[in-house]
Amino acid sequence: MTWQDTLAEAERLWDEARHHDALQCVDRAALVGESGRYHAALLRGDILLDLGDPVGALTSYESIAEPDTPDPRVDAARGIALFELARFPEADNALRSALRGDPELGEAHFTLGLLYELLGNGREVEHFRLARHLDPERYAPAPQLGREEFERCIQDAVRELPAGVARALVGFGMGVQELPHPVDLRESSARISPRCLGLLVNTNASRSSPSSTAEEVEPVVVLFKRNLERATTSRDHLVAEIKLTILHEIGHALGLDEHEPLR
Repeated sequence: MTWQDTLAEAERLWDEARHHDALQCVDRAALVGESGRYHAALLRGDILLDLGDPVGALTSYESIAEPDTPDPRVDAARGIALFELARFPEADNALRSALRGDPELGEAHFTLGLLYELLGNGREVEHFRLARHLDPERYAPAPQLGREEFERCIQDAVRELPAGVARALVGFGMGVQELPHPVDLRESSARISPRCLGLLVNTNASRSSPSSTAEEVEPVVVLFKRNLERATTSRDHLVAEIKLTILHEIGHALGLDEHEPLR
Protein backbone atom coordinates (compact mmCIF):
# COMPACT_ATOMS: atom_id res chain seq x y z
CA MET A 1 0.00 0.00 0.00
CA THR A 2 1.37 3.44 -0.92
CA TRP A 3 1.53 6.32 1.52
CA GLN A 4 -1.28 7.98 -0.47
CA ASP A 5 -3.52 4.94 0.09
CA THR A 6 -2.62 4.83 3.78
CA LEU A 7 -3.44 8.51 4.27
CA ALA A 8 -6.71 8.09 2.36
CA GLU A 9 -7.59 5.34 4.82
CA ALA A 10 -6.59 7.63 7.71
CA GLU A 11 -8.95 10.32 6.42
CA ARG A 12 -11.77 7.78 6.14
CA LEU A 13 -11.21 6.71 9.75
CA TRP A 14 -11.06 10.35 10.83
CA ASP A 15 -14.40 11.02 9.11
CA GLU A 16 -15.81 8.15 11.19
CA ALA A 17 -14.45 9.81 14.36
CA ARG A 18 -11.98 6.94 14.83
CA HIS A 19 -9.20 9.38 15.63
CA HIS A 20 -6.71 7.01 17.21
CA ASP A 21 -7.03 4.46 14.41
CA ALA A 22 -6.52 7.31 11.96
CA LEU A 23 -3.35 8.39 13.77
CA GLN A 24 -1.98 4.87 13.53
CA CYS A 25 -2.50 4.96 9.75
CA VAL A 26 -0.77 8.33 9.62
CA ASP A 27 2.23 6.93 11.48
CA ARG A 28 2.52 4.11 8.95
CA ALA A 29 2.39 6.55 6.04
CA ALA A 30 5.14 8.67 7.62
CA LEU A 31 7.56 5.76 7.24
CA VAL A 32 7.22 5.68 3.45
CA GLY A 33 9.62 8.25 2.04
CA GLU A 34 9.99 12.00 2.51
CA SER A 35 6.72 12.85 0.73
CA GLY A 36 4.88 10.42 2.98
CA ARG A 37 6.42 12.02 6.06
CA TYR A 38 5.46 15.53 4.89
CA HIS A 39 1.80 14.76 4.16
CA ALA A 40 1.49 12.52 7.22
CA ALA A 41 2.72 15.33 9.47
CA LEU A 42 0.10 17.70 8.06
CA LEU A 43 -2.71 15.19 8.52
CA ARG A 44 -1.50 14.21 11.99
CA GLY A 45 -1.59 17.88 13.01
CA ASP A 46 -5.11 18.32 11.61
CA ILE A 47 -6.39 15.28 13.51
CA LEU A 48 -4.73 16.44 16.75
CA LEU A 49 -6.34 19.86 16.34
CA ASP A 50 -9.70 18.13 15.97
CA LEU A 51 -8.95 16.25 19.19
CA GLY A 52 -8.29 19.54 21.00
CA ASP A 53 -4.50 19.14 21.14
CA PRO A 54 -3.01 22.24 19.47
CA VAL A 55 0.34 21.66 21.22
CA GLY A 56 0.69 18.27 19.57
CA ALA A 57 -0.59 19.68 16.28
CA LEU A 58 1.97 22.50 16.31
CA THR A 59 4.76 20.02 17.06
CA SER A 60 3.67 17.92 14.07
CA TYR A 61 3.54 20.91 11.73
CA GLU A 62 6.88 22.26 12.89
CA SER A 63 8.53 18.89 12.33
CA ILE A 64 8.31 19.55 8.56
CA ALA A 65 8.76 23.34 8.59
CA GLU A 66 11.92 24.60 6.87
CA PRO A 67 12.90 28.05 8.21
CA ASP A 68 14.60 29.05 4.95
CA THR A 69 11.94 27.62 2.62
CA PRO A 70 8.51 29.29 2.67
CA ASP A 71 5.63 26.81 2.64
CA PRO A 72 2.17 28.42 2.67
CA ARG A 73 0.41 25.21 3.62
CA VAL A 74 2.64 24.60 6.64
CA ASP A 75 2.56 28.28 7.64
CA ALA A 76 -1.25 28.28 7.53
CA ALA A 77 -1.43 25.12 9.63
CA ARG A 78 1.05 26.55 12.14
CA GLY A 79 -0.92 29.80 12.31
CA ILE A 80 -4.15 27.97 13.11
CA ALA A 81 -2.49 25.97 15.90
CA LEU A 82 -0.83 29.09 17.29
CA PHE A 83 -4.21 30.88 17.26
CA GLU A 84 -5.72 28.02 19.29
CA LEU A 85 -2.85 28.40 21.76
CA ALA A 86 -3.57 32.16 22.09
CA ARG A 87 -0.07 32.94 20.80
CA PHE A 88 -1.55 35.75 18.76
CA PRO A 89 1.50 37.67 17.43
CA GLU A 90 3.05 34.40 16.22
CA ALA A 91 -0.25 33.31 14.70
CA ASP A 92 -0.57 36.64 12.89
CA ASN A 93 2.93 36.31 11.43
CA ALA A 94 2.43 32.70 10.32
CA LEU A 95 -0.97 33.34 8.71
CA ARG A 96 0.19 36.46 6.88
CA SER A 97 3.25 34.55 5.65
CA ALA A 98 0.96 31.79 4.35
CA LEU A 99 -1.21 34.29 2.49
CA ARG A 100 1.78 36.02 0.94
CA GLY A 101 2.68 32.65 -0.57
CA ASP A 102 -0.88 31.65 -1.47
CA PRO A 103 -3.62 34.33 -1.21
CA GLU A 104 -6.32 31.71 -1.86
CA LEU A 105 -6.01 29.81 1.43
CA GLY A 106 -9.55 30.23 2.74
CA GLU A 107 -8.90 28.81 6.20
CA ALA A 108 -5.94 31.16 6.68
CA HIS A 109 -8.13 34.16 5.79
CA PHE A 110 -10.89 32.96 8.10
CA THR A 111 -8.55 32.34 11.06
CA LEU A 112 -6.93 35.73 10.54
CA GLY A 113 -10.43 37.22 10.57
CA LEU A 114 -11.14 35.46 13.87
CA LEU A 115 -7.87 36.75 15.29
CA TYR A 116 -8.49 40.36 14.24
CA GLU A 117 -12.08 40.22 15.49
CA LEU A 118 -10.84 38.99 18.87
CA LEU A 119 -8.23 41.76 19.04
CA GLY A 120 -10.82 44.34 18.01
CA ASN A 121 -8.60 46.06 15.44
CA GLY A 122 -11.32 46.33 12.77
CA ARG A 123 -9.36 44.42 10.12
CA GLU A 124 -11.41 41.23 10.22
CA VAL A 125 -14.09 42.14 7.66
CA GLU A 126 -11.84 41.85 4.59
CA HIS A 127 -10.51 38.43 5.63
CA PHE A 128 -13.98 37.05 6.36
CA ARG A 129 -15.12 38.35 2.96
CA LEU A 130 -12.21 36.67 1.18
CA ALA A 131 -12.79 33.38 3.03
CA ARG A 132 -16.46 33.43 1.94
CA HIS A 133 -15.44 34.18 -1.64
CA LEU A 134 -13.02 31.24 -1.68
CA ASP A 135 -15.36 28.75 0.04
CA PRO A 136 -18.94 30.10 0.23
CA GLU A 137 -20.39 26.96 1.80
CA ARG A 138 -17.82 26.48 4.53
CA TYR A 139 -17.53 30.15 5.47
CA ALA A 140 -21.11 31.31 5.05
CA PRO A 141 -21.76 34.28 7.36
CA ALA A 142 -23.21 33.34 10.73
CA PRO A 143 -26.38 35.31 11.59
CA GLN A 144 -25.95 37.65 14.54
CA LEU A 145 -28.93 37.84 16.87
CA GLY A 146 -29.83 40.88 18.89
CA ARG A 147 -29.07 40.60 22.60
CA GLU A 148 -32.77 40.24 23.55
CA GLU A 149 -33.30 37.36 21.11
CA PHE A 150 -30.10 35.67 22.30
CA GLU A 151 -31.32 35.98 25.90
CA ARG A 152 -34.58 34.31 24.84
CA CYS A 153 -32.54 31.46 23.37
CA ILE A 154 -30.80 31.07 26.74
CA GLN A 155 -34.15 30.97 28.50
CA ASP A 156 -35.39 28.29 26.10
CA ALA A 157 -32.21 26.27 26.70
CA VAL A 158 -32.53 26.55 30.48
CA ARG A 159 -36.14 25.31 30.31
CA GLU A 160 -34.87 22.16 28.56
CA LEU A 161 -32.24 21.36 31.21
CA PRO A 162 -32.64 18.21 33.34
CA ALA A 163 -34.21 18.96 36.73
CA GLY A 164 -30.97 18.32 38.62
CA VAL A 165 -29.02 20.78 36.48
CA ALA A 166 -31.77 23.39 36.74
CA ARG A 167 -31.62 23.12 40.54
CA ALA A 168 -27.83 23.40 40.53
CA LEU A 169 -27.98 26.40 38.20
CA VAL A 170 -29.75 28.43 40.89
CA GLY A 171 -26.37 28.78 42.63
CA PHE A 172 -24.68 30.16 39.52
CA GLY A 173 -24.73 33.46 37.71
CA MET A 174 -25.21 33.60 33.95
CA GLY A 175 -23.36 36.03 31.72
CA VAL A 176 -22.98 36.75 28.02
CA GLN A 177 -19.91 38.11 26.23
CA GLU A 178 -19.45 38.56 22.51
CA LEU A 179 -16.08 36.78 22.60
CA PRO A 180 -13.47 35.64 25.13
CA HIS A 181 -11.09 38.39 26.22
CA PRO A 182 -7.57 38.02 24.75
CA VAL A 183 -5.94 38.69 28.13
CA ASP A 184 -8.00 35.93 29.77
CA LEU A 185 -6.97 33.52 27.01
CA ARG A 186 -3.28 34.36 27.37
CA GLU A 187 -3.14 34.37 31.17
CA SER A 188 -5.38 31.43 32.02
CA SER A 189 -3.61 28.62 33.87
CA ALA A 190 -5.65 26.13 31.80
CA ARG A 191 -5.66 26.37 28.03
CA ILE A 192 -8.81 28.00 26.66
CA SER A 193 -9.57 27.95 22.96
CA PRO A 194 -10.43 31.33 21.41
CA ARG A 195 -13.37 29.46 19.84
CA CYS A 196 -14.74 28.16 23.15
CA LEU A 197 -18.51 28.41 23.54
CA GLY A 198 -18.67 29.00 27.27
CA LEU A 199 -16.61 29.17 30.41
CA LEU A 200 -17.16 28.87 34.14
CA VAL A 201 -15.52 31.71 36.04
CA ASN A 202 -15.49 32.73 39.68
CA THR A 203 -16.03 36.40 40.45
CA ASN A 204 -15.73 38.06 43.83
CA ALA A 205 -19.32 38.86 44.67
CA SER A 206 -18.50 41.51 47.30
CA ARG A 207 -15.09 42.82 46.31
CA SER A 208 -15.83 46.35 47.51
CA SER A 209 -17.19 45.26 50.89
CA PRO A 210 -14.78 45.46 53.85
CA SER A 211 -16.42 42.34 55.31
CA SER A 212 -15.95 40.20 52.18
CA THR A 213 -13.67 37.19 52.34
CA ALA A 214 -11.73 35.27 49.73
CA GLU A 215 -14.38 32.56 49.94
CA GLU A 216 -17.18 34.89 48.82
CA VAL A 217 -17.15 34.17 45.12
CA GLU A 218 -20.00 33.75 42.72
CA PRO A 219 -19.53 31.10 40.00
CA VAL A 220 -20.73 32.44 36.65
CA VAL A 221 -21.36 30.52 33.45
CA VAL A 222 -20.27 32.88 30.68
CA LEU A 223 -21.61 32.18 27.17
CA PHE A 224 -19.69 33.55 24.18
CA LYS A 225 -22.33 34.80 21.79
CA ARG A 226 -20.35 35.09 18.54
CA ASN A 227 -18.70 31.69 18.96
CA LEU A 228 -22.04 30.04 19.64
CA GLU A 229 -23.61 31.72 16.61
CA ARG A 230 -20.73 30.55 14.40
CA ALA A 231 -20.98 26.99 15.69
CA THR A 232 -24.67 26.64 14.86
CA THR A 233 -26.86 26.77 11.77
CA SER A 234 -30.35 27.60 13.09
CA ARG A 235 -32.13 28.91 16.16
CA ASP A 236 -33.00 25.38 17.33
CA HIS A 237 -29.38 24.35 16.86
CA LEU A 238 -28.26 27.41 18.85
CA VAL A 239 -30.62 26.59 21.74
CA ALA A 240 -29.36 23.00 21.77
CA GLU A 241 -25.72 24.15 21.81
CA ILE A 242 -26.38 26.61 24.64
CA LYS A 243 -27.98 23.79 26.61
CA LEU A 244 -24.98 21.50 26.01
CA THR A 245 -22.56 24.28 26.98
CA ILE A 246 -24.38 24.92 30.26
CA LEU A 247 -24.46 21.18 31.00
CA HIS A 248 -20.74 20.93 30.30
CA GLU A 249 -19.76 23.87 32.52
CA ILE A 250 -22.08 22.95 35.40
CA GLY A 251 -20.81 19.38 35.23
CA HIS A 252 -17.24 20.55 35.55
CA ALA A 253 -18.15 22.84 38.44
CA LEU A 254 -19.73 19.95 40.34
CA GLY A 255 -16.91 17.53 39.53
CA LEU A 256 -19.05 15.24 37.41
CA ASP A 257 -17.65 12.84 34.89
CA GLU A 258 -18.10 13.96 31.27
CA HIS A 259 -20.34 10.93 30.63
CA GLU A 260 -22.43 11.22 33.80
CA PRO A 261 -24.51 14.41 33.51
CA LEU A 262 -26.98 15.48 36.16
CA ARG A 263 -30.52 14.25 35.67
